[in-house]
Amino acid sequence: MPQEKNAVTLHPTEKDKFGLPIPNVHYDDHANDLAMRAYAFKKGAAVYQAVGATRTIEVPPYPSTHNLGTCRQSEKPDDGVCNKWGQTHDVKNLFISDGSQFTTSAAENPTLTIVTLAIRQADYIGEQCGRQNI
Repeated sequence: MPQEKNAVTLHPTEKDKFGLPIPNVHYDDHANDLAMRAYAFKKGAAVYQAVGATRTIEVPPYPSTHNLGTCRQSEKPDDGVCNKWGQTHDVKNLFISDGSQFTTSAAENPTLTIVTLAIRQADYIGEQCGRQNI
């Protein structure tokens, strides 16, 4: 679930080989995430035991997270990086085609939403190219 404190920021002191600040990913689970995970572990264990498992191990999902929203969609440039088509506000022919254009985090795997947005975006780009707007 989205949380205001979850963010990707630039590390205040650590630098990469080019001397640029490295990204710092901060993520805390929402209470709903913890409750859903506990429920899934319980139900999963019941299924495994029903088919003869003698032991189950609960493995947390980390370090796998879906980092979303770093180039968020917005109507106005002051509120985000790209418009509803994933086209950046400040560079006309630059399009964002991944989960970073989400306006908030997702509660589940974002792959199908990303694919849907990319297909919609491709149609828009084709239309705009046909009109010679980009």
